[in-house]
Amino acid sequence: MVVVGIVLVVTAVLVARHPAVAPATLPTASASATQTWSPVGVDPVAYAHALVVETNAARAAAGFAQLTESDCARTAAAERAQALTGDRPLVHASLVPVMEACDPSGPAAENLSRAAADPQAVVDAWLASPGHRDNLLDPTLTRVGIACVLDAGRMLCSQVFLGP
Repeated sequence: MVVVGIVLVVTAVLVARHPAVAPATLPTASASATQTWSPVGVDPVAYAHALVVETNAARAAAGFAQLTESDCARTAAAERAQALTGDRPLVHASLVPVMEACDPSGPAAENLSRAAADPQAVVDAWLASPGHRDNLLDPTLTRVGIACVLDAGRMLCSQVFLGP
């Protein structure tokens, strides 16, 4: 089955700065970001790794240091992505448990996506959304963990950021 376009329900939370969850927004994908994408043969682990690569490319283009990968953040991201499968709404849960498990003294943030698109298009959509862009380009966030699951022909991903 070929799925066209990007479907993202997006919210951005930066717990250290914004304790309340921001309202959901729908970024509009540009015509160049809309692509034919198929889940056939797509490995969720490889897809998540490609999101890390594209995220770091966006940070480099903006003059920011690359994020290092965190096993703790990746584990948290996997739990969060799995909890949202089955067309559940993409709603952020508190990041306090993530912070307690991974780094009690640092900030945390999360980007979510449920997309029928390649990783570059997902990062482009995050960059087009002010809250997600803030997370991607926040210099106080230095580590990332991304996990994805294939869910009804779309890739559902959680990108968890941690501070120093």
